Amino acid sequence: MIKSVLLGFLTLIISNTTFGQRASRFPAESIDSSIIEKRGLEVQFKMLTEECNWSERIGGKIDVFWLRTEKRDFFGHSYEYFMDCDNVRLIYWYDNPGGVGEPVDFMIEDLEDESQWVVAKGKHLKNKKKYQHLLKNKSDG
Repeated sequence: MIKSVLLGFLTLIISNTTFGQRASRFPAESIDSSIIEKRGLEVQFKMLTEECNWSERIGGKIDVFWLRTEKRDFFGHSYEYFMDCDNVRLIYWYDNPGGVGEPVDFMIEDLEDESQWVVAKGKHLKNKKKYQHLLKNKSDG
């Protein structure tokens, strides 16, 4: 009985942590529009929702990290994707370690740039040999 309850709880956490990453389109409706405006992400957000083929992306979650501030703790879930429109790093910020609920903040970075929000630099997709051909395709044009 306890095992099945724990398994159910773990499944719930994992499904919520993947936060629309298994969806066929970018999960725009789950990110508060005030976050997009505050971060100045309107153009990039529009690209993800209207121009990118989300179902054809390559990549996934690369890191989870903890950020302690004076007010509260945050947990960042970093995803990197190679897509037909651009190569991006998406960082979803939550106020709980499981990434349950709606993000309290959201960031978009260029996948090919270094990020202070990826703790284990070896996890960057750009540093993995099997993805090098995708980087070259972008720079070739």
